[in-house]
Amino acid sequence: MSGHLSLGIDIGTTNVKACILDTADGKVVASAAAEHPLHHPHPGWAEQDPDDYWRAVSSCISRCLSDYPGPASDVAGVSISGLVGVTLPVDRDGRPLRRAMIWMDSRSQRECEEIREQVGENRIKAVNGNRVASWFIEPKAMWLRRHEPDVFAAIHKLLSPAGYCTMRLTGEYSMNHGDAGLFYPYEHRHARWDHSLTEALGLSPGIYPDIHTSDTVIGTVTPQAARETGLHEGTAVVAGGTDIGAAALGAGATEAGQAYYSMGTGSNLGVLVPRDELPEEYRILKWPHVLDGMTLFDAPMAFTGASLKWFRDKFADPESALAERMGRNVFDLVTAQAERITPGADGLMYLPYLGNSLSPRWDGQACGVFFGIQPFTGRAHVIRALIEGVAFDLYSNVRIAEDGGADFPELVLNGGPTKSPLWNQITANVTNRRLLIPDVDEAAPLGDAVIAASGAGLYEDMREPMKDLAPVRGVVEPDPELHAMYVDFFELWSQLYDDLKSSMSRHNALVNRYSDPEPSAISGAGGSS
Repeated sequence: MSGHLSLGIDIGTTNVKACILDTADGKVVASAAAEHPLHHPHPGWAEQDPDDYWRAVSSCISRCLSDYPGPASDVAGVSISGLVGVTLPVDRDGRPLRRAMIWMDSRSQRECEEIREQVGENRIKAVNGNRVASWFIEPKAMWLRRHEPDVFAAIHKLLSPAGYCTMRLTGEYSMNHGDAGLFYPYEHRHARWDHSLTEALGLSPGIYPDIHTSDTVIGTVTPQAARETGLHEGTAVVAGGTDIGAAALGAGATEAGQAYYSMGTGSNLGVLVPRDELPEEYRILKWPHVLDGMTLFDAPMAFTGASLKWFRDKFADPESALAERMGRNVFDLVTAQAERITPGADGLMYLPYLGNSLSPRWDGQACGVFFGIQPFTGRAHVIRALIEGVAFDLYSNVRIAEDGGADFPELVLNGGPTKSPLWNQITANVTNRRLLIPDVDEAAPLGDAVIAASGAGLYEDMREPMKDLAPVRGVVEPDPELHAMYVDFFELWSQLYDDLKSSMSRHNALVNRYSDPEPSAISGAGGSS
């Protein structure tokens, strides 16, 4: 049967992943992954070249099509999701004007204060449903206005990573509702732009693309994109969604009240809430789900898998060499050491803020901290403390979601670190939540493939196939006694941040004073289209 396949692609913070879904058989028939680089040219800065996104996306598409034995014309639709909180300016020809400033980037603290003073945080909350923080798009755009005026003046559109690669496929500028929800002028209760706020921020309404529901067909694959990817010219391309929304769908979180925990470089706790039932809670975020009318009450955390990756890159050369010789996963060898350490890591605690903190603290001046080092503290203690510190960060957001009225005894899991039984058990014990592990390899590209299939008319509803595509294969139960112990440590862990907050601010000021602060020190322009 021709046209029975769909293709989903997810742009994560450090990897792109893709899959082809055969909707006739309900099976993934091809998959691919590719890394793309992340640049930290100065303390607090985090940038990526938009064309690195496209190179990884086109590579994954080509490899998926190479693995599929049939013709590319069997693909009826394509959908792309991606990381959010990214300021990606392009010119009138669709060329990136500079590297994208991603969600990790915390340089725009001054602009956040400007927004609070000139527009008011209450107005931002009333329109967008979210707080003022450098995580969002407009503070970084205003930083461009102050520090790179030539770039700012040349902006034709602000795109998301998914929107940029969708534009490379179709030639169309577009934005899905999920991505739009991270732009302050998005009116979250009415799903539209409020350009009176755009103008109050000193920005032009023209730089904001039209908004579309996730499964809306916004264009077709162009001849140029067909040559670059191997897709059939004229294949339908839909608007897509956020990486978190696609992952939630792909993991089977489709009903109001369900909660999920997605772990990668960063992580997200999300609870599905109908748009008209959103709580007045601003320590964690709100943005539209890929399911129309549903909102994700969502807590992003910055340094989840990134914390263990930092340890691997800086301190785990022996494990890396051993993993290469044995054909093993280096992270398995690293985390296995933590199993020898008792819960609580003998008092060693870790604040997982290697560049800044997101929900619930929203402190762009926070830094990572180890507390409780003693003469017997070793590498294995550090590894366990890393995992427990990440779980404590999650638990702080679980408590806030509960305060906002969310009731969820279970978390649906997805993401790389959730493949670790130790990490999952620690997460369950710290949060006192049952964890459901769906039988899904990569949830986000699967969710994208379902969105694409819906847009192409292969499914009537995105919820329709998920029970078959994402059955639960495992359950992790919490240990109530260990949870009680972890709560005691959690209270101290939380107090540590409060006690150190002012010192972190002073530290940040000193680091910035004695490092090169000039924007000209970085490569300003992205690669050409």
